[in-house]
Amino acid sequence: MKKFVTLNSTLLYVAAFLLTTIIHELAHALVGAMNNSSPVIHHNYVEHLATEHLTVGQQILIAMAGPVISLIQGLFVGYLYLRSSREKITDLFLLWTAVLGFNNFLGYLMTGPFFGNGDIGRVYNILDTAAWIQLGLAVAAAGILLFIAYKLTVPFLRFSYKEDWVKDGKSRKNFSFHVLILPWIIGSVIVTVFYLPIIAIVSIIYPIMSGMVFIFPWQNAVNPENVKLSGNNALGRLSPVALGLSIVLAVVFRFVLAPGISI
Repeated sequence: MKKFVTLNSTLLYVAAFLLTTIIHELAHALVGAMNNSSPVIHHNYVEHLATEHLTVGQQILIAMAGPVISLIQGLFVGYLYLRSSREKITDLFLLWTAVLGFNNFLGYLMTGPFFGNGDIGRVYNILDTAAWIQLGLAVAAAGILLFIAYKLTVPFLRFSYKEDWVKDGKSRKNFSFHVLILPWIIGSVIVTVFYLPIIAIVSIIYPIMSGMVFIFPWQNAVNPENVKLSGNNALGRLSPVALGLSIVLAVVFRFVLAPGISI
């Protein structure tokens, strides 16, 4: 049954990752369209065909649209998750989507000083931001991300519907590996394939590197006690919802957006 836990969580991870990317790029494209940049949205990037007329303020708005919408995604979907029963397949999708929204925003802050072609790195270059400010924001983002990561320990464990899976530190760590770590590793490989062809090297290393933070809640799974069990055993069999979401978003990502859509 843990194989299905891994399978379902992997499908939901892939679906949430693709959805996060689509929302992120759509924000860039819509703000670009509002500023007449003639955007063409692709699966993991946006071309702006008319940029000569853009002011500094407009360039910053377009660049920041993606990270900001990812932060809003994390906050809004996180709220929806907290209002949910926190045990259904759809609730696991909400959890992944909220986490990846925060990951996206904080990840851009962390990498801004090192990747000048990234969204926030581009803003730093436009504003000629001092290095100490860039590094300070990166360190702050890393600290916040680590805090969020530790807080993820129990939410993922709560999807267990068997007492044996969370009865002690060893079993909790094993269940966390199946519901969190394996989905990240397997899902990252799948997402990387969907991200091809290579447009920027960061787009290839991002899927796997962005999930390194999940190691912390996995290792921390030995500590929580009296984890509340899920009353829903749907995670122990193939979920049509998880399969359907991942297929629909994969089709949109690769066959609709990858060729490019003018906005």
